[in-house]
Amino acid sequence: SVFYGRGGALDQNLILLDEAPVYNPSHLLGFFSVFNGDALSGATIYKGGMPAEYGGRAASVMDIRMKEGNMKEYSLSGGMGILSGRITLEGPIVKDKGSFMVSGRRTWTDLLLSVSGDESVENSSLFFYDLNLKANYKLNDKNRVFLSGYFGRDNFGFEDQFGLNWGNVSGTFRWNHIFSDKLFSN
Repeated sequence: SVFYGRGGALDQNLILLDEAPVYNPSHLLGFFSVFNGDALSGATIYKGGMPAEYGGRAASVMDIRMKEGNMKEYSLSGGMGILSGRITLEGPIVKDKGSFMVSGRRTWTDLLLSVSGDESVENSSLFFYDLNLKANYKLNDKNRVFLSGYFGRDNFGFEDQFGLNWGNVSGTFRWNHIFSDKLFSN
């Protein structure tokens, strides 16, 4: 879940999720990525010759975009595994005018620890969760607004001896306006 671009340190990479910087791109000490594949539509990686709009990082840029949601119909998808589960809901706010997408994940390793039979392990915690949200609405032919957010939390602790509790929160609001065929604002 961590990458190093062109030999640079981790903090020399710019990682964006819908134009918002993500400073800690991993869950559970690097074993999982904070990016839920069910919520993403694509990613672009620049490892050299970065466009000026991304200025400020020496090594690389990873620009990740979330799905905008389905404007025609509702859909629900998800999955369960040994360590975690995920669910995604998307659909129209108003058919052909606006849509939303909500996607969440959570590990249940803490539940497995609670039935281990070892008291020191049962009193420990080890889990993460995250939630991706996005909505967009077409106001008219020249104006469209987008709202997206990410919320994630990690919890790791061994009895009352030590622990880590950290997370990411990000959000963006974007308004696209078309002035003419050759000029627009974002």
